[in-house]
Formats: sequence, C-alpha cells, structure tokens
Amino acid sequence: MREGSVPERAKAPPNKRATATPGEPATDGRSRSLWFNAPMADDEDRRPQLTRERVVAEALTVIAQGGAQALTMRTLATRLGVVPGALYHHVRNKEQLHDLVLDGVLAEVDTHLDPARPWTERIKVLAHRLRAVLEDHPGVAGLLKLRDPLGPHSLALAEAFLLPLQAAGFRDRDAGLAFFLLVDYTVGFAVGSTRTSVNEQRVRDAAIRAQLHEFFRSLPPERFPALVALGEHVWLDNRDERFTAGLEVLVDGLEQARRSPRRHTLGGDRPRPPGPPEDVNTHSRQPTGTRKGG
Repeated sequence: MREGSVPERAKAPPNKRATATPGEPATDGRSRSLWFNAPMADDEDRRPQLTRERVVAEALTVIAQGGAQALTMRTLATRLGVVPGALYHHVRNKEQLHDLVLDGVLAEVDTHLDPARPWTERIKVLAHRLRAVLEDHPGVAGLLKLRDPLGPHSLALAEAFLLPLQAAGFRDRDAGLAFFLLVDYTVGFAVGSTRTSVNEQRVRDAAIRAQLHEFFRSLPPERFPALVALGEHVWLDNRDERFTAGLEVLVDGLEQARRSPRRHTLGGDRPRPPGPPEDVNTHSRQPTGTRKGG
C-alpha cells in the first residue's frame, strides 16, 4: 500500500487509556462505566473488627434474650456475621466463653466493704449487691449455677465473702460451708425469682393479684384451711422483702451457730456409717493387729 492512501484514524495510543478526574466526563467522548464512581467498601470492611470484647458482649446479649441454653458458638457466629471458626481465635471453647461472660458480669459487683462494720452487715450488703447485678443481666444467674468461674473478678467476690467469715472466727470448714450457703441462696433467688417470670408478672399486676386472692378465699375451707386464711399473704409483689427476710434468717442462723457454746460444725456431726467399731479389722471382724489362730 502506498503511504497516505488510507486516511489516518485518530485514536489513542494502544498502551494508554483516556482518563478523567472522578466525577468528570471522559475526555475521549465515550461514556464512563463503573469507574465513574469510587468503588464501594466491602461489607466485611465496614463491620467492626472482631475482638474478644465483642464476642463476650454479644454472648451476654444472647443469654439475656434466650437464657444460657440459647448460647451456641454457631448462633453467636451468625449474630456477629462471621464463621464459627473465627470465634476460636478469641476463645478456646464455649466453657471459656461462659467463664469470660461470668467474670465480666461479676466485675460489676462492688466488693469494697467497711471493715469496721459487723461481719453480718458486710455479708448482707455484699449479697444484696450480687443479687442486684445478677438481676441486671437476665440469664447469667442460671449460668452461674452451672459454672464455678475462677477469673479475677470471680475470685475477688469470693474473697470479699470469705474475709468477714474468717474475721468472725468461723472454723475453716464452717467458713467454707457458710460461703456456699450465702452464695447459693443469693444466686438461687436470682434464678427462681426473676422479674420476667410468669409468677412474678402475675403478682405484679394488681388486678390479676386481686383475682388470685379471691380464688384462694373461695377454696373449700375444710380441704384448704391454710390457703383460705393465708393465700392472699403469700402471693404478693414483695420480691425485695422476701430476699431480705431470707437473708436475715440465714445470717442470724450463722451468727447463732458461731456463738453457740457447744460449737458444733454447721453441718452437724457426721453420722458414723454402719459397721464394726473403729478398732476392729473389717475384714477379719477381729481387733486390729490380731491374726486368726495366733
């Protein structure tokens, strides 16, 4: 072909693209495609970073909404928008997750007590504080009945309960027994007497409560004499009063046992199992150290 026989076509160099400032039309006359706007960030980039704190906080929400039994690693991962395996970068297993949840909640219990106050008062103050925190976190008390956490705040709470008992002069074994009596009562009350339970909601409603009292009064007195007379005094909206009364009885009993001149252990003397006297060999039924025919 002869040079110049074909008109030169205006075109951009093959190794260059027409460019334009984002937001401006293209300079080559062609309409812009997806490059016209800046690329959107991926959903994953917009999600908050997964941390142990986020995992524990979301687990606490699951427990509050559905109880401890509702917390599974798969459910938790779904709520956090990750695969279940991602959780194990922050917690070893579900048991450790439970302990982290419990320790985080128990950190809210104020364990500072006035050492000048009587041991009975310090114990009661601490029990009231523990109950208040547990009831602020529905479902956690039930989890605490299943787990015995040994995290730093759990240990601090145990220390706060044990110190007054030790200072009061309880024997070591009695102090341990008293500790669990107090904790079991407080945690058990929070488990069985939640604000959201059907029974509590029923007695909190004045109209339903009045109907319930009328029902007890209508029972046949020859069959239910106590319920007819006392039913309206039993089913009342008095959760705080019930907890305080029970705690008073428990602590008063511990104090009475501590002051008792006989000083039996709180659990009483363990009954001796049936069998021969302690100085008799249980295999030969002969005094220890004696051989048959010897």
